Amino acid sequence: MSLEASLDSLHARVVASQWLRRFTAFTRGLLAVGFLRPGLIKVFGLPFTSSPGDDAVGRFFDAMQQTGGYWRFIGVAQVTAALLLLMPRSGPTVGALVFLPVILNIFVITVAVGFQGTWLITGLMLLAVLYLVCWDYPRWKSIVFEPSPERSIPPTREPVPWVLTLTTALVIQSGFGAMTGFGKASAMVLTSFILGFGVPLLLLILRRLRPGLG
Repeated sequence: MSLEASLDSLHARVVASQWLRRFTAFTRGLLAVGFLRPGLIKVFGLPFTSSPGDDAVGRFFDAMQQTGGYWRFIGVAQVTAALLLLMPRSGPTVGALVFLPVILNIFVITVAVGFQGTWLITGLMLLAVLYLVCWDYPRWKSIVFEPSPERSIPPTREPVPWVLTLTTALVIQSGFGAMTGFGKASAMVLTSFILGFGVPLLLLILRRLRPGLG
């Protein structure tokens, strides 16, 4: 059996699992939240950390922020990747590919600069993005394997539950906002958003789970 056929067979077995489809949806939502807030901070030109400027971490982020345009460019890339992960159909594929070089760069920075414990978080995020890229292997495998009449065609797979991705992002973001202490006005807006949008999504998920959501 050729390498391509082996990879096709392995991928078909993985995507056939309804639990892995839900795990993929959850991972997309989790990573989207993990990138959205840091990205928006950079887009608005705000400092990312309160570390003092006399250590390596503080000096590094101070220098990055002082670049202005480059700091915002990184933020735009992060926000774009996050929003793409929350979209249905082909959006998450593009989002994962945009996410990969960004999180790889962040992981190298956390290791090189000496972030205490942060390298573990960024390393797990990097593994999660690699998983998402591999999940969409049929969409980019033509870059690796040359087209041929003998090429095996992966079977049609059920879609990842997009509603679960969006709901995961909403729930995690609301929990993060509660832990970081939003102001009263922001908390009211966030609560209204969750009750008016998140709860119906959760109910929709429960209805779709009954017949075996994929």
